[in-house]
Amino acid sequence: MSYEVESGILSFNREKSGHVDFSKDFPVETKAPVFGKTKNLSLRIFIDTSSIEIFGNNGRFAMTNLVFPNEPYSTLSISSADGSAEISDFKIYSLTPNN
Repeated sequence: MSYEVESGILSFNREKSGHVDFSKDFPVETKAPVFGKTKNLSLRIFIDTSSIEIFGNNGRFAMTNLVFPNEPYSTLSISSADGSAEISDFKIYSLTPNN
């Protein structure tokens, strides 16, 4: 995922998300407007076995993508093109099925 402040667009690129060779149309980049150019984003990201859902700025925008990873995702990295970023109130919750 990437966010470009100038355009106010959040992007999600599936090219390296895992199994993508089953269709030439699958490894694409999807984009969503953030609705209001801002340096600050509030994101809730849900990662499931085969989907990633992003809810931003208290429901002002959302994005859902199917993914087919080669193995379960286990790493999260965050970076900034200009070398500066601030993360606050970062939490990870385990999603468990309700049997």
